[in-house]
Amino acid sequence: MTIFSRPLFTAFLILLFAAAALAGGPANSFEPALMRQMAEVRVAWPGLTAVIGGLTNLGGAYVTLGLASAASLWLLLRRLPARALLLAATVLVERSLVDGLKDWIGRPRPHFQVDWLPNSLAFPSGHSANSMTAFLAVALIAAPPDLRRTSTMAAVTLSVIVGLTRVFLGVHWPSDVIGGWTLGLLAVSAALAIGQRSGVLRFEPQHQIVGGHRPPIGEDEAA
Repeated sequence: MTIFSRPLFTAFLILLFAAAALAGGPANSFEPALMRQMAEVRVAWPGLTAVIGGLTNLGGAYVTLGLASAASLWLLLRRLPARALLLAATVLVERSLVDGLKDWIGRPRPHFQVDWLPNSLAFPSGHSANSMTAFLAVALIAAPPDLRRTSTMAAVTLSVIVGLTRVFLGVHWPSDVIGGWTLGLLAVSAALAIGQRSGVLRFEPQHQIVGGHRPPIGEDEAA
């Protein structure tokens, strides 16, 4: 069992998501003050703003859906259709949840010297949630065992970077990003729980990865 599928970790994520939804955004004084500071930095550093504007595209649909589609296809080619279905379903269901939660919670986006804002509402951040889900699901469901730890660290790091760009660009409150990250982690946690209980995913003990031992046939064929 990985940390992402532990019940205590899941409970913590649910509480963090609820706190970000209830107490975040314009409801507190900290986030508006931070967003005003970010607006000043964007004006003072237009070159940096352009670079970060490019980085934020890592969380866009072309990258996240493209990566998930490529990984699902690779699993199909490896004759692992159940894993491919689990990966694709995780990404698509999470994206639908983001849209539904935005409409249900109804939080407006920040407006602090931003030239352009998406038409959708703010909470949770779609870029943050979608990147965390797609990157981490690919790392844990499709990546070979000997690359799983490295790919997991890379997935979380890239998602964190994407989320921070949303705050810097002024299109999301910090709590929107926290909500997006937690939703993505919850989506992956649910996928791992379903995969492990159904037998689709059976992760080998960590010492087998570290020691370079191959898992028994059928234990982790997606390698």
